[in-house]
Amino acid sequence: MWSQIKIETKRLSLISVSDKYKDEILRAFTPQITRYMPYTPIGDEREVQGFLDKAKLGLINGTDFVFSSIHKDGEAFLGCRGIHNISEESIELGLWLKKDVHGHGFGTEIVGELINFIEGNLKFNYLIYPVDKENVASRRIPEKLGFSIFGEYKEAKDENTFFNIIEYRKHYKKSC
Repeated sequence: MWSQIKIETKRLSLISVSDKYKDEILRAFTPQITRYMPYTPIGDEREVQGFLDKAKLGLINGTDFVFSSIHKDGEAFLGCRGIHNISEESIELGLWLKKDVHGHGFGTEIVGELINFIEGNLKFNYLIYPVDKENVASRRIPEKLGFSIFGEYKEAKDENTFFNIIEYRKHYKKSC
């Protein structure tokens, strides 16, 4: 059913992730950006290709939709975001942006439009937005968009690193 998806926001185009931005993704995967990601890339092009291949497979299977965010003014690549673990029970949201575009409201704009897309196209009971407790800027996004704290837990990144996750949820009434 899903082969390509394009979502428009006021300033951005969200397009299904592709190999076109592989080099941009590789350059953006700095230690500062990947600090809160569930894995730590080592700057290997094969890692990025694996990320892209997994994203494409998720789109084909309808389980994950991963997008590149492209600025409409000049078509600059800003980062990636995803709709993950799609089920009729819940859907998880995630994103990362290049360091030089932090603090301009892109995260809230993107997640808000992803929510509009999800509400119009998918069946589910609630949305999940997990974020590390220390990632204050990212925590503001679900708070601005009507999510509530559901719980907190630890999640391993690797054998030496753990995240202190705050799980935000936004519940929807089941239709009859």
